[in-house]
Amino acid sequence: MNMNKRVAIGVIGLLTWGTVTMAQSLQDARKAVTAEQFQKAKSIFNNLITTQATNAENYYYFGDLYLQLNNPDSAKIIFNKGIAANPKFSLNYIGLGATDLFAKNVSAALANFAKATADMKKKDYKEFIYIGKAYTYEGSQDLDKAFEWFNKAKENGEKDPELHIAMANAYKAQKKNSEAADAYRAAKGYQADLLIVDVNVGEIWTQAYNFELAETTLNGVIQKDANFGPAYRALAENYYRWASQFPAKRPELLPKAKDMYSKYLDLTDRSSDSRYRYLIFLLNATDWATLEKEAKSFISQYGTNPEYKLAERFLGYAAAENGNSDLAIETLSKFQNSVDKSRLIATDYVFLGRAYQSKKQDSLAIGSYLKAYELDTTNSEVLGIIAKAYFVAKKYGKAAEFYEKISKRPNASFTDWFYLGYSNYFYYAIELANKQPQDAVQIKKTLLVADSAFTYVAEKAKNADAYLYLARVEYYLDPTDTEQKGVKAYDKYIELTLAKQTATPPVALTERDKTNLVEAYSYNGGYYITKDKAKAKEYFDKALAIDPGNAKIQDALKALKAS
Repeated sequence: MNMNKRVAIGVIGLLTWGTVTMAQSLQDARKAVTAEQFQKAKSIFNNLITTQATNAENYYYFGDLYLQLNNPDSAKIIFNKGIAANPKFSLNYIGLGATDLFAKNVSAALANFAKATADMKKKDYKEFIYIGKAYTYEGSQDLDKAFEWFNKAKENGEKDPELHIAMANAYKAQKKNSEAADAYRAAKGYQADLLIVDVNVGEIWTQAYNFELAETTLNGVIQKDANFGPAYRALAENYYRWASQFPAKRPELLPKAKDMYSKYLDLTDRSSDSRYRYLIFLLNATDWATLEKEAKSFISQYGTNPEYKLAERFLGYAAAENGNSDLAIETLSKFQNSVDKSRLIATDYVFLGRAYQSKKQDSLAIGSYLKAYELDTTNSEVLGIIAKAYFVAKKYGKAAEFYEKISKRPNASFTDWFYLGYSNYFYYAIELANKQPQDAVQIKKTLLVADSAFTYVAEKAKNADAYLYLARVEYYLDPTDTEQKGVKAYDKYIELTLAKQTATPPVALTERDKTNLVEAYSYNGGYYITKDKAKAKEYFDKALAIDPGNAKIQDALKALKAS
């Protein structure tokens, strides 16, 4: 499974605000947001809504910060306060609509967007930009819908750099790097001093694995403004990604990555928000050892603040990956029992399941994986984890059930199909065949599913093992092998296995190969013993050449000679 999905900065509740020592404006607050100085921005916003309580615009941008931090609960509180301050200011209705999208309440979102656009004048367009942005946050993402609104904004807002940045960010999220770069370029055509645009372009180069160009671009930002924190963060992420693609360069690149992130933390005053973002960076960089250490330290300082509840998730994931299963179980169980259930995601249960499985607690592991599947029934990776867990626990019937679900997905692999056959094969051989009284209907159904799965892999992938198990299943379906299906499958197994010796470079036969070849030759020799004695002898001789001491083959040859 690709289990490295980007996890949001989930937060609940509001911070206790610091004081601002001098008068600062909405522009200052928005600059702080752009510079990722989130703690500073919150303090300025808090001061603004205290000293300018009737200015509804302050509330919108304050709430939008919380949306960017994936905290719709706090955002909703602020947007409602903005509406109370001035019900005619349209943007706070857009903010409320965005929180509705986070809650998957599309009808409520559309109702709020309708309120926001009801009194728009012919040349207005800003509302369209912000409604489009409402569909770009991680918790509300629907980028096709976002572009519908951006296109509406284009009619009157074509020269607004904010529109082009919003579109570029959406293209970037879609991994449409060329389109994103063009949109960022358009934004700079209307306003040249947009350092955050250059950072985003650098991140595009990182996504495209052009690490050298990303480094050059981001260093160019630092030359323009050595105090612009996002450039250091993006450089750190570039170095981490670079190191992951070129392991030989890890000793050179990883120290650079950590140095860049340390500078980023310094430029954001090592605030709780920037340290929290560092945890997410470590998660995305899969630096599990550092993440466990940093998450422990962070929780010891800020663990009582509900805004940082998801730090427990990060610690649990890291502990599970580092083999500290007891800590992973303790932390993830506490997290799952105390967080709002709407904030749980499938991987929370997957990591907990892994921790249980590492301690041989298979039933608890499977139970956790099943909860992951309940949260995301579209996730083939979770299905595969459940199926494999059942198989490892020797619950072959349940494994077969889940491999069958996987086989119906368009991205099912040959391995998935093979294990569909494999689990059904063992379900029959270990469970159904030994059950009394036998259920003939269930047995035939199980074997036919195995037959179909092995046939698919054998023919499509030219897989020797699939032919081997197909032959065995054919025997169970028809011991007389009326249509020679078993014989033909064993012949293909023999052909593909012997071909290893003439491959380039040649591959020596393993002991397992030899054992299975003896099985194939013996079966086919036995099939022909009454039909074609010469052919039967040929098969038995080949079996005996591999296993000269095999008494059963010797007896078969003696019986053949005597007849």
